[in-house]
Amino acid sequence: MLCCRLQRFHYGCMCPVHGQLARFTVLVLMAGLLYGALWSVVGETALPGGNLFAISVLFVCCSIAGFLVGKIRLPPLLGK
Repeated sequence: MLCCRLQRFHYGCMCPVHGQLARFTVLVLMAGLLYGALWSVVGETALPGGNLFAISVLFVCCSIAGFLVGKIRLPPLLGK
């Protein structure tokens, strides 16, 4: 029992990271880095209340809706 847990822990710590948690972490970090780069280039337009921020929030919401609609086996375009 303990040996199995140690093997799973060792497998979880291997590089490169893998699994759903790693994929989610990478996506969140990439989104943060892209937003930071966008903010450094365009300035206040990318801050909350600006037009570029509103467009990016709309894009994220549409992407999430498309993913969820795709999970129930409908065309993802219905969620966008």
